[in-house]
Amino acid sequence: MSLKPRILFLDAYDSFSNNIIALLEAQCNVHVTKVYIDAVIPDLDDFLTAFAAIVCGPGPGHPTRLKDVGLFKDVWALPADNIIPVLGICLGFQSLAHELGAAVVCLPQPRHGIRTCVTTSSTSIFKDLSEIHAVQYHSLHAVLPEDTGTDLAETRLWKPSMLCPDLQPLAWDFSGQAGMDPKFQKNPHAILMAIKHKDKPFYGLQFHPESICSDHSAQLVVANWWRSSLEWLSCNRPTRLVHEDTVNLDRMRPLVHDINLESGGNGQMTRSGSPASTWSSTSSAMTPDSSRETHEDYPKLVSATLPIGALTIPSICNALDLSRHECIILDSEMRQLPQLGVSSIIGMVLPQTKKITYSVGAKKVKLQHGGKEELVDLNDYEGNIFSYIKAFMFNYKIDTNAKRAFCGGLMGYITYEAGLESIGVPSPASSGGPDICFAFVKHSILIDHKQHTVHVQFLQVHEHDYDADSWVTKTASILDDLSKQNVKCSLDIQPRTFSQATKRRTPPTESEYKAKIAHCQEEIGAGNSYELCLTDQTSISLGDDISSWDMFVNLRQLNPAPFAAYVRLGPLTLLSTSPERFMNWSRFQMSSHGLDSSELELFSTCQFRPIKGTVRKDQVGPDGTVHRVTRLEATEILKTQKEQAENLMIVDLIRHDLYGVCRDVCVEGLMVVEEYESVFQLVSVIEGKLYKSTHFTPPTPDETSGIDCLAASLPPGSMTGAPKRRSCQLLREIENEKPRSVYSGVLGYMCVSGKGDFSVVIRSLYKWDSPGPDHSIWKIGAGGAITTLSTEEDEWEEMLTKLQSTYRLFGSK
Repeated sequence: MSLKPRILFLDAYDSFSNNIIALLEAQCNVHVTKVYIDAVIPDLDDFLTAFAAIVCGPGPGHPTRLKDVGLFKDVWALPADNIIPVLGICLGFQSLAHELGAAVVCLPQPRHGIRTCVTTSSTSIFKDLSEIHAVQYHSLHAVLPEDTGTDLAETRLWKPSMLCPDLQPLAWDFSGQAGMDPKFQKNPHAILMAIKHKDKPFYGLQFHPESICSDHSAQLVVANWWRSSLEWLSCNRPTRLVHEDTVNLDRMRPLVHDINLESGGNGQMTRSGSPASTWSSTSSAMTPDSSRETHEDYPKLVSATLPIGALTIPSICNALDLSRHECIILDSEMRQLPQLGVSSIIGMVLPQTKKITYSVGAKKVKLQHGGKEELVDLNDYEGNIFSYIKAFMFNYKIDTNAKRAFCGGLMGYITYEAGLESIGVPSPASSGGPDICFAFVKHSILIDHKQHTVHVQFLQVHEHDYDADSWVTKTASILDDLSKQNVKCSLDIQPRTFSQATKRRTPPTESEYKAKIAHCQEEIGAGNSYELCLTDQTSISLGDDISSWDMFVNLRQLNPAPFAAYVRLGPLTLLSTSPERFMNWSRFQMSSHGLDSSELELFSTCQFRPIKGTVRKDQVGPDGTVHRVTRLEATEILKTQKEQAENLMIVDLIRHDLYGVCRDVCVEGLMVVEEYESVFQLVSVIEGKLYKSTHFTPPTPDETSGIDCLAASLPPGSMTGAPKRRSCQLLREIENEKPRSVYSGVLGYMCVSGKGDFSVVIRSLYKWDSPGPDHSIWKIGAGGAITTLSTEEDEWEEMLTKLQSTYRLFGSK
């Protein structure tokens, strides 16, 4: 058994915390246990005996507010005989600086997602590191009482001041105006970046060494801190250096009020009901459904394959008359990109199809099947809808047809409000219908655009599915005949608009939206958020005779997208032309590095593709002429600090989400420009790997899977901002507590083969069926990420650009 010291990480509800924990474990060879700052620990001295050091992490808020720093203040006040090394990062740095007498005030121009050169003292934890390049995320900065100099050569900037005798400066940012956005000219020439206590082993870093854009030397600072801490511990607390892999958590548990202690993973210890404990995959209560339909010979896939010929998504759906019934169509036909848009899926929802529905705040989930309805108590599934979904899917596994994107399984959506509930942000249930709805699709058609084939599929889950062969044969025959017909391809038909059918439109007003932008920037300036993804919705009232299917067929041509979708599920009708994958995950396969080991491993890859940064192709000049932006011009625009910072913040946030579940996380593509019908967008690709052993252990429903990643990552970071939890709380207020509903949520599938794929519901319109006058009111959501570098005019124009991609279906400009 290896022996490693354990570090306590105090989490101030930040969205980069898990990145720091991963960095600590990699650089310091330690175990890390996470506790939230508002945990109630009656005997902190006794509790800390299990730890060799503490890290006070970043987070929103101000270091003078107790609710924002919580346990940080108790750490600084530890008695001399119980002191251990401490590293404060960002808010933790500011808290330490404040305790040592520095003022912490607002920067004239906050710095979030900005990479700068930091000049160091080349001493202490910066030994042999005269300069580092690191990312900053802060609206506040620490100011020393005599910090008025602007000359780099002034030696007093590197010495303790008379009014802060215990505070030793270690690093400054003197970048000033060089290479920075003009807005940063308002900031002081010298910004304090790192400090240490003159006598105690307390250190602080204002910058974020864990960011994907901080260089390796920034990470070495953390390694140097730990090396310094080991030296201090060997002289002062030698017993803290040796702890078994698993600390005696049973002994620690009574010391903490409302804490769930977990010894697995990265040793997270979380507040009951806190974001990290709302979803857990370790409960023994999660058991397979007792009503399981399958036995060892099932499920199995009955299918027929035919060449695609002249078949298209619209022609298939028209031939089978699907538009008059419930169905879920994930349509990549019009916009196929490398590794995206490889296949399209038509899922049929029949009267006997099983449906899972859930509304925010409910204690039960509805399972509907063949006109019957069963209420399932979520207390049997950790009180969590995702635990129930995992247990449900455990009943249906198929090991054949591994290469197919979809063989059958759950298809449906999760609203933004369901995502809020998963991170502990109170919100009302989505108006109009359930917040989570999935249909267990057995009848499906898979179009493989790469192989130019069509698979007609029936997932046979038990021996009583008598009609599997006959349905597949009949449907394949219809499509085979259709594929040979010499008919005009629906892809070539000129799209039309529905302006004549529009009765009323209520888009956001410019003054109200700009006021919300200003409110966002006030919150960012106060240190309460790094980035806020503001949205608003437009309502459109249509005539009763308008076909939603006709609308979709035209919309998919007006705005081709790799994640287009047509959904009629329960009371929801959704027409989507989303360009953004939220996440997908692969089925488990053999790990190459495990082939020579005694215990083989299987791995599954979870991939996220956030979009942040948008350039409209058609730019209208002052004289009214339209300039068509080229890819090269768009790339230059998207290289600006504002656009890069927007994307970077979401990349770091998603890395944090993944590290909460995955062992290995990497960025496969950082800020790549992609072209769409009306815009250029900045896209990044982040991947994490899940592992499981093949050591002769039977599978269990609580094994970690892509569903865990899905649950841990909601709502989509590209629709919230960072830190996610505080940003969502602020956005609820700024957006007047209006539900976003399915907009900003996710849509996709979980396959019985172990795969899954979800898109973010943007560039979309939706409506809920209702008996009242609102039954024909459609809503379109649009918005953008507000940062400190945003301008009201630019953000208003960006929101209109995104709105127009869908709004023009109604002849609107």
